Order: sequence, then C-alpha cells, then structure tokens
Amino acid sequence: MIAHRLRDAAVDALARLPVWSVEPAQGEILLIRPDHLGDVLFLTPALHRLRRALPDAHLTLAIGPWARPAVAENPDIDEILEFPFPGFTRATTVRMAPYWGLAEFIRMVRARRPAAAVVLRDDHWWAALAVRRAGVPVRLGSTHPSVRHMLTNGVALDGHAVEQNGAMLNVAASLLGGQALEPGLDPVADPLRWWGSTGAGEVARVVLADSGVDRPYLVLAPGAGAPVKRWPARYWAEVVSRLAGERDVAVVVVGSNDERPLAESVAAAMALPIVDLTGRTDFATLGAVLGRADIVLGVDSGPLHLATAVGARTVRLYGPSSIERYGPWGDPRRNRVLSAGMRCSQCGDLSLDRPEGAGCMLAIGVDEVLAAAREVLEDA
Repeated sequence: MIAHRLRDAAVDALARLPVWSVEPAQGEILLIRPDHLGDVLFLTPALHRLRRALPDAHLTLAIGPWARPAVAENPDIDEILEFPFPGFTRATTVRMAPYWGLAEFIRMVRARRPAAAVVLRDDHWWAALAVRRAGVPVRLGSTHPSVRHMLTNGVALDGHAVEQNGAMLNVAASLLGGQALEPGLDPVADPLRWWGSTGAGEVARVVLADSGVDRPYLVLAPGAGAPVKRWPARYWAEVVSRLAGERDVAVVVVGSNDERPLAESVAAAMALPIVDLTGRTDFATLGAVLGRADIVLGVDSGPLHLATAVGARTVRLYGPSSIERYGPWGDPRRNRVLSAGMRCSQCGDLSLDRPEGAGCMLAIGVDEVLAAAREVLEDA
C-alpha cells in the first residue's frame, strides 16, 4: 500500500511538471494498446470504424512485440510501433524498469509529434503520463482516476472490451473531425478482424498431414497467460476423449512451447492419442488450424479469441476473468461460455503468481462442458 502511494505521488508530480511545446506532425493519431493478443484482437472492430471515419489520417498502433501477429496484416492500420511495455512482458523485471522504459517511450512519442494520442487501456497511467510529458496536444483515454487528470478528454467506459474500444474511438473520430459514426458495435455485424499471412493455410495443411491428421479434428487450447484461468488437464482429457469417441475425430492440442508440459499432462490422462502441436505453429498457422477444426475448446485466452475471429465454433471456460468484459465477440450460437458463476474478492486478479486450481474453475463440471460442445456442434 505504501509503495502504491509513493508511486502515485511520483506520477502525479511528473504529470504536473511543465511539458515541452511540440508542434504536431500532420495527421498522425497514436493509438496505444499495451496488452496481449486477445485484447488487441478486441480492438479491430473499432479500428475498422475509425479508418472509415478518418480515411486520410495516419493511424499508428503502439503495441508490445508479443501482440504484432494479431494486427500484422490489418489494412486499417498505417504503421505499427512496437514497444516492450512494462508490466505486460510476462517476464520478471527490476522495480525501476517501468520508469526507465517511460523515459524512452516519451522520447519516441515526442520525436513522432502525433496530433493526438488515444490510451486504449482504461487504467494505463504509464501511457497517459508518457503522452502528456511528450506534449501531445490531444490526449484521449478513460475517466479512470489513474489517468483522467493527465488527459485532455476522458470517456466513461462500460460493457464489453470491444464496446469500450468503440466508444473511445468514436469520440476520437468526433474530436478529430471525422464523419459521425453509429453508436454501439454488434458481435455479428462488427466481427473481430484478422488476416493470416499468405500461405498459412498451406502450411497448416502440411503440419496437420505430417502429424497424421487425416480426418476431421477438434482442437484443445488448454493454456492461458495467467495460470489461474486454467482448467485441470485431467478434466480436459475426459472431455476430449468422450467427444472424440462420439464423433470419430482426431484431437489436436495447441499452445506455446511453454505449454508443452500441459499438453503432455492431457495426453497422459487420455486413452486416445493426441496430436501435440504446442510450440509448432506461429500465429498465422494457428489461425488456419483453428479455422479448419470442427470445434475449439479452451479457456479465456488469445487462441480462443483468434478462433472466434476465424469463424470457428468454440466452447470456453471462464472463472476469475469477466465474461461481460472479455467474453467471446461473435455469434453466440457458435461461441458458448461456461462459468460456475462464483465471485470472490480475487475476481479479476490474473497475477502470474496465482496458481492453477481456482475454485471457480474447478466448479465447472465435465458433463457441462460436454453438453455445451454437443449443442454448439448441433446448432451452428
């Protein structure tokens, strides 16, 4: 608590210092989204709207290098600016690293002289402070108390993350002279937008064939960036074993190289063989693999949001993360969410030191997941 108060005092003092007067470059709008793959995919419907509203603006998206695959081929963006935003690297850092990085980011922004900056994460005081210190004349973000006093314009945010992005960029379009936009976004009319790289489909076909997949298959993506969001491997093993037996399909497990032990745990608990593609697909190839699957099963994670973006049927499990804010953005007939409906004081805490085994995840039953998968396969 004392450390947080000292940080807040330091940030407030820095925010109150005089800023350099900077003449903005013509037309650049800097959009800052420091988060991970799923969060960046959630930005794409609103980005498409902003591009239509401001066709001549130079839209620069500042993201972590880990998120580039989500938007690398997106035609609604003119430029991608990569920066290893502190707090999002999922790596251990020293206590002063955020402040050293802050000075570097301020220099980068000041050199670009954008006409406006939009801080798209509602509580990201770090970026709000950076664009203020860099002298950006129009600074848009949320009304969150951590950031509002450092911005020129604040937007009250509510609802799904996609809707929050839409509200923010609608205001940006209005402030910057764009055409009026219809309020609200719809999961079917305004889907997640993602373009795989050229040839990814053929690469996926070869990877699957080389792995012995010669019939329809389901995909299991059991991993998540935060361990607390995971469901036990033995539960997944029972679900996919029964579902594969009923439908005579292969079982393909996907994830990062770090998630290979998780795939091995699933395999060890199954009577049927699996095809383990963990660590063997880049993001574009993963998208093609997901798009060809009968169904994709998993938890709240980037691969599941990618599955929705490519039109796959999905069933996903939610516990400590908010369905209302981070649930699937797509046709509800094709994307089913399961939750035990439990709430506790740690809801929303996705710290990496929280282990797997949260009660809200353990309370979701195998039969519930099977029933949801069967319904999605029959309905969609």
